[in-house]
Amino acid sequence: MDELILYKIIKTLHIIFVTTWMAGLFYLPRLFVYHSKCELNSSEYRTFLIMEEKLLKFIMNPSLIFSWIFGLTLIFIEEIEKEIWIILKIFCVILISLFHVYCGKIRIDFLKKKNKKKERFFRLINEVPTILFLIIIFLVVFKPMN
Repeated sequence: MDELILYKIIKTLHIIFVTTWMAGLFYLPRLFVYHSKCELNSSEYRTFLIMEEKLLKFIMNPSLIFSWIFGLTLIFIEEIEKEIWIILKIFCVILISLFHVYCGKIRIDFLKKKNKKKERFFRLINEVPTILFLIIIFLVVFKPMN
């Protein structure tokens, strides 16, 4: 297979998995907003548990893994691992990955009925992936400090 075609396939897959991962990261904290307003033993509460589990298990977790795999592959193909912009991007991706893990912890708190956080907290953290996503896009497009 032509190297350019392989590169484009890997880049396409990276973009697809980043997109699905980000969609989950935008949606899951929004689910937490509404989940935090439910009564503990209600059917609504249980419905949110199912929605959050499936979103994490079937969309977000695989998307995170494949985003990292294809992203790191691109870094090594392009030989850009020492450029400042990519180091900053990786730092932001680590932060957003930690946020992903934190969302998993929040889901477990809801599952164990131990969530103590209010709707306002979840509305605030809902902005974290957006801010990091904007920074990452800026770094990729403008490649500052090259």
